[in-house]
Amino acid sequence: MNKRVILIIAKKELLGFINSPLAYTAVVPFLLLSVFLYTRSLLISGEATLRPFFDLLPWFLLLLAPALSMKALSDEYRNNTLELLFAHPLSETEIVLGKFFGVAGFYLLVLLTTAGLPLTLFAYSRPDPGQIVAQYLGAFLLGSLFISVGLAASAYVKNAISSFLLSASVSFVLLILGLDFIVMTLPAPFSWLATQISVLTHTDNIARGLLDIRDAAYFATITGLFLAMAVMKLSSRRLVESPLEKRKLNLALAIIIGIGLMSNLLLTAYPLRVDLTANRLFSISAGTRQTLRTLPDVVTVTVFASKDLPAQTQLTEREITDLLKDYARIGRNLKVVKVHPEENSETATEARNSGIQEITFNKIGTGKFEAQTGFLGLSLRFGDKTESIPYISDTSDLEYQLTRRIRKLTGDKDKIIGLLSSGDGAQNQLLNQILSYQYRTETLSDGDYGKLKDIAALIVIDDGSRQSTASALIKTYLQQNGHALILASGVTVNQQNLTASKSLSSVPEALKEFGITINNDIAYDLQLNELLTFGSGNSRFLAPYPYWLKAVPTEAVFSPLSSIKSLSLGWPSSITIEEKAGFKYKKLIVTGGAGGRVSENFNLYPESIRTLGTTDGGKVYLAGLVEKEGMRAVVIGNSSIAEDRFLQSNRDNAAFLANTIDYLASDADLAAIPAKTAGRAILQFHSPNDPLIVQYGNLLVPPLLVVAFAVWHLRRRKQKTLRLYEK
Repeated sequence: MNKRVILIIAKKELLGFINSPLAYTAVVPFLLLSVFLYTRSLLISGEATLRPFFDLLPWFLLLLAPALSMKALSDEYRNNTLELLFAHPLSETEIVLGKFFGVAGFYLLVLLTTAGLPLTLFAYSRPDPGQIVAQYLGAFLLGSLFISVGLAASAYVKNAISSFLLSASVSFVLLILGLDFIVMTLPAPFSWLATQISVLTHTDNIARGLLDIRDAAYFATITGLFLAMAVMKLSSRRLVESPLEKRKLNLALAIIIGIGLMSNLLLTAYPLRVDLTANRLFSISAGTRQTLRTLPDVVTVTVFASKDLPAQTQLTEREITDLLKDYARIGRNLKVVKVHPEENSETATEARNSGIQEITFNKIGTGKFEAQTGFLGLSLRFGDKTESIPYISDTSDLEYQLTRRIRKLTGDKDKIIGLLSSGDGAQNQLLNQILSYQYRTETLSDGDYGKLKDIAALIVIDDGSRQSTASALIKTYLQQNGHALILASGVTVNQQNLTASKSLSSVPEALKEFGITINNDIAYDLQLNELLTFGSGNSRFLAPYPYWLKAVPTEAVFSPLSSIKSLSLGWPSSITIEEKAGFKYKKLIVTGGAGGRVSENFNLYPESIRTLGTTDGGKVYLAGLVEKEGMRAVVIGNSSIAEDRFLQSNRDNAAFLANTIDYLASDADLAAIPAKTAGRAILQFHSPNDPLIVQYGNLLVPPLLVVAFAVWHLRRRKQKTLRLYEK
């Protein structure tokens, strides 16, 4: 196989696209439609991510890839130029590979025309560059696979339109195989196989920023299979009178399939992964490694996983298995056992007794929907002590949960976190769950001075709705070099009639002695805010609500904020820092450039937005850190950050609270196991015209540049053909 020949054919194919008006008529509509749909989603959500674009891309490729590849070989048949190719010292493999690289090269140029999208995100936010690189890599691999399907269809069908339809149909099957409504109709072995064959299964993994060698092997295997089919078809006429050569070609195809299957099976047992994310979301942290290497005795992790699970849950199971393989490789005293509860009634009973929850999902039986139950959880045992994770729906924080439970099982004594709350705690169940992973909580009241010496850190949650004498307790604790996380509002909000009044609590007053004041106001942000539903019945409507804002970290170095992109707060109060001698201060989170404050006449209805304007230079500080010798306190002018609804809506809230508690509890190993999150990066526009620039700049500039280049290049080529040369 001659590499130079392949490159010559690839160059000819690539120039064929660049010199053809039809190529541009395929590219421009793709850019217009895909970018239009993406920018609408981007500006509505305000989240700086390319995920919506790459979620749509496979469906656009169903048309684009067949359109690019449909004439690659069918035109050779139609123009009777295939015999001319065979008359040269070219092999069928060189022809197919040359055309494949030529079409794939043009597709890469098409992808590069969308470079304005990530540049926009970097201009107005802090996205994860590694994740974006992985997403473009996944898009190229997916497009290459579909192009190989198109080449095979073009080899078998001599008509370009028929080739287009066949290629689109096969690609569509590869797309939908992994969708739940397909998988639910198949019995257990075939449902797993369909999930593994589906391209969406493998692109989703790469799009998160994790390059798994199994996904790369999948794309290489399927792409190679279709290219081999194209080679076989081209070789069929030459091999009619050579049965031996035909058998060799069939054997080569079988070897490709065999190598693909074996490599995928071997890599399942020994996964290799490259973590491209900036915060190393898929890599084992230093704290976990230290924990696993110093286990005092055997810890047994039992995974209870049903065989017949929905497609997405099967992917979660694979990620659990991969993580535990890494754990077992690092920790010699860690034993991992995987069981299927449905195979044995005693195992199912053991799962239930361990606290593992059965999940219910739909399955299509004989023409109807049926409910089915299954397990996907794990239990940990150390001696006679046990811990469990009842159901694992997402693995993004599994390392955080798992390592903390291991440390809790193997530790001699739990650290105690004091909890001082002005409410009944009903809205903070998720916070209590986060604390239970590693700590024991002790609920305190205003006069519990005797308990202060036993706690590693104090959490204060005060919404300002009640009079309290806790200020003396907080002062005493901080003066004893205590560590505190104080979530206190400067106002109390009546959520029924959307009015507010100044806080009745004395907690904000207690902090003035340490140089931090929680102001009796409500901060808002006219740009970085949440969309909420208002009204009732048929008059319900969505509207941006500036008093529920997305705060962003400041530039100050504070380890619990290192992986945090934004925090969701409801009706927060601003803070003021007046530096006092001997104390060190850091401002931690702030509103965007369109922030402001309301300090009186608290009308919180959405209609009041029209009267709001930016103040304080557009930025309002909402949290700070104060330190002195052994004392440290993180103060946030908001109690809602720890409420269940905010922890559920924004994972960064939970990650920040968990990391901050570990930081305050002074456990170095725990602090080295951050609650990892991809972060909810948000767009921060600098002027009212920026959204228009983002939308219309990305929507119009790339297509116009493509059209301008096409007009210039094609006109230049036409003039060259008409040019007369004289001696």
